[in-house]
Amino acid sequence: MDSSKDPKYLHKLVMHDIDKPVVFHGLIQNWPASEWTPELLTSVLGDKEVKIRIGLKEAKQWESTQWEADCSYETTTLTNFCSWLNQSGDKPQDRRGDNPLLQYDPEKYWCYVDYKYMAQLFEDHPDILQAIKWSDFGFETRDGKQSTIWIGSEGATTPGHYDTYGCNLVAQIYGRKKWHLFPPSQSAALYQTRIPYEESSVFSPINISKPDSTKYPQFTSTTPYIVTLDPGDVLFVPHHWWHFVETMETSISVNTWIEMETDHKDRFHEAITRMLASGILSSAGNDGKSKWLNPTEELYDSATNLMYLKKANESLLQHQQSTGSISTLCQPSARSTSSPYSSDNLQESTPSHHCQADNDEKVSAASLSDSPPAKRKKSCDSYMTIDGSMSPDFITPVPCLGQAYWKQNYHLDSSSVVDEPNMNTESSLGDATFASENNADLNLGSKGCIHEVEAQKFNAGDANQNQRNSGEMDDNILKIFLESVTDPEVVKHIGVVFSKKMKETA
Repeated sequence: MDSSKDPKYLHKLVMHDIDKPVVFHGLIQNWPASEWTPELLTSVLGDKEVKIRIGLKEAKQWESTQWEADCSYETTTLTNFCSWLNQSGDKPQDRRGDNPLLQYDPEKYWCYVDYKYMAQLFEDHPDILQAIKWSDFGFETRDGKQSTIWIGSEGATTPGHYDTYGCNLVAQIYGRKKWHLFPPSQSAALYQTRIPYEESSVFSPINISKPDSTKYPQFTSTTPYIVTLDPGDVLFVPHHWWHFVETMETSISVNTWIEMETDHKDRFHEAITRMLASGILSSAGNDGKSKWLNPTEELYDSATNLMYLKKANESLLQHQQSTGSISTLCQPSARSTSSPYSSDNLQESTPSHHCQADNDEKVSAASLSDSPPAKRKKSCDSYMTIDGSMSPDFITPVPCLGQAYWKQNYHLDSSSVVDEPNMNTESSLGDATFASENNADLNLGSKGCIHEVEAQKFNAGDANQNQRNSGEMDDNILKIFLESVTDPEVVKHIGVVFSKKMKETA
């Protein structure tokens, strides 16, 4: 066996040596999952129903992103999904049957069986779960039970975001997907926002297919890392790296989120964010909740949120005491940035919703691991490991296309590079950059992804947009407040104050 493909070596690369996106080639060709197709999985699941997200293909030309709240949803079988994929060229109105997807013209819409926990979807099929072998990357106890599956048609998209927990391995099983990735240091230029709110996801309002440099002038300072995954590729997404994903053709991919030591701190920040968001959203009307709360998210009562916050704080303090670390709640992740090859270097010469725990549930503020994984160490450049040796030829760095990419492909002039604010525990709250001061109106829910009859209702609503009453104005203020207090940088400051007070009262 090639020593460079040894699982222990690959585990070391992922957990210690690499802090930029890379693609591993030819490592999963022996996985039983490499033979999967939508039709094969359909035969496995039979009549089991799944929730499918349906979006508009024309949304690529919108000035704002197509949020999950803008989409339609249907619950049906994978059999019906495959029938929709393979249907003939009949006109939509001529189609008949019990398949709810047939009302969506595939020329206009895409369908996405996205973010499904394999442990739940294939609970009666252990052979399918065992067909995913993350042990080949040194994660011995990981297979499909700790993974999620994504099955989408051509054009299906995931809004730009970063996951607050862990790092990510993504196996492309079938078809192709295009990824745009950005380093954490460029969050300010991506106009990070917690609206819509989803635990463990920080979103960007920018439509990557048609970026608006007037609304988001700092965006052209970013240096995108772009790659199209082919079947058999495995993408490593480092901690807090932004990603915008588009399905280029019918696709199946499987991913696993890998826990990191920094999750203790991130879980504490997420507990604070959940408490703030829940408190504000509970005061909003149904319309506000539908626009500001991601459809996959739910709100908890104050007592539950307080319990999560207390446990997250206690876990963080215990972790700091056991490791002898000093509280650095406002600092970046536990990785050295002194290397000249750091991913935070924005020069052109250098190239989340979610963390999956072993209990097969989305990691939330309440999921507190007592045995954190190995601490990530130094940065590495695109082509070398940290000891200076060349990367094996089956590992390809995701190329950084630089600021010039936006001018060459979108005719946008590049602005100067803008980094995130350099914030620390000594900063005052007033130094924080509030998202609401920089972000243009997100227009959440203004374009529902629905068929023609329902679309008329939205158009009628747009015609009355200027007839705003005092209640709507209150909602506008509530939205600004929600976005401001849940800004990741503000939450870090709140965390410092809260943790300090908890220590004083302990």
